[in-house]
Amino acid sequence: MTTIGKRKNMKRNLGLLVLASVVFTLAASVASKAEDQDQDSRQPIEGTWIFEIHRVNQGITFTALQSFTAGGVTLATGTIDRTPPPPISPLYGSWKRTGRNRYVATILFFVFDPAGNAVAMIKTPEVFQIVGKNNLVGAGTSLACDINGDNCVEVNSPITITGKRVVP
Repeated sequence: MTTIGKRKNMKRNLGLLVLASVVFTLAASVASKAEDQDQDSRQPIEGTWIFEIHRVNQGITFTALQSFTAGGVTLATGTIDRTPPPPISPLYGSWKRTGRNRYVATILFFVFDPAGNAVAMIKTPEVFQIVGKNNLVGAGTSLACDINGDNCVEVNSPITITGKRVVP
């Protein structure tokens, strides 16, 4: 091959290399954006949220913190948890995803008598829907159970929940 032919091949190969590099960069960018959009569409509930909880029948509204871990554990505390009557324990529970931007959780806590003895367990099933990147709405109700979490009865205590994510 002549020198001119080698230069043409080199230019053509260099051009193909540049074109391949541009195509690869564009494809990676599109894939990255698609992954970001997929993450946004799933809106995981994991993390800590500041809730405004309204006890509908009692006309009480208070603030609470509720955290959701990657392993399905939820922990919570509220501004009226220590206000008698009656004092209560920390709140623990489990959560799972039920659909796109939809979740359920059940939190549990003990209620104590004035002497500090556990007299009941309150079980609160909750449902949540994420309505924005860092906002959610939800609802729940309360069941009064024995201290082992059995023999539960509805106590006609519906709640509504609005929340905002604690952003690091």
